[in-house]
Amino acid sequence: MNSSKNNKYLGVDLNLCKFIGKGYEGKVYLLPDEKRVIKVYKSPKGCRGEAKILLSVDNNPYFPRIYAYNNICMIREYVPGICITKYLKTHELSRKLAINIVKLIESFKSEGFKKLDIRCAHIFVQPDESLKVIDPRRVFEKKISYPRSILETLKKSGHLQQFMEILKEEYPELHKKWGHKYKKHR
Repeated sequence: MNSSKNNKYLGVDLNLCKFIGKGYEGKVYLLPDEKRVIKVYKSPKGCRGEAKILLSVDNNPYFPRIYAYNNICMIREYVPGICITKYLKTHELSRKLAINIVKLIESFKSEGFKKLDIRCAHIFVQPDESLKVIDPRRVFEKKISYPRSILETLKKSGHLQQFMEILKEEYPELHKKWGHKYKKHR
């Protein structure tokens, strides 16, 4: 990973920040204001790719806002909450959350994403059951026409049947389309 000699990126001293996680693309630190994070990437390509996506969805409430970036790091809005995989281990799937999942996927479509899926580790449930996404990748490149990973997570957590029932009631066309594709790929 590239680093500066004084451990500063975009004027932020990482020694004053709290390390909150590490993933495939890099490390994330919570800034002292606790409203923003800085993500330091392993490669410029990863930083540019995520910045391109987040800048393209700047007004979308499902994604964090970018404040600054360069070739190796990005300062963006902090996304609190619980990742949906962990959330579903201790909470029931409410109708509101199920509908918010559908609205999230539909927002992907309206943003022109080719990939209508995302790893559930990157979807965070907020206290009001709204959703926020971190680390979107390859959404304009890789074609996935339904939320395969999300449906698989719902299945593993024991909530798929309930989700599909809500989907059938609220979005019958999507129920038919997603249900058919999911069965085909299982």
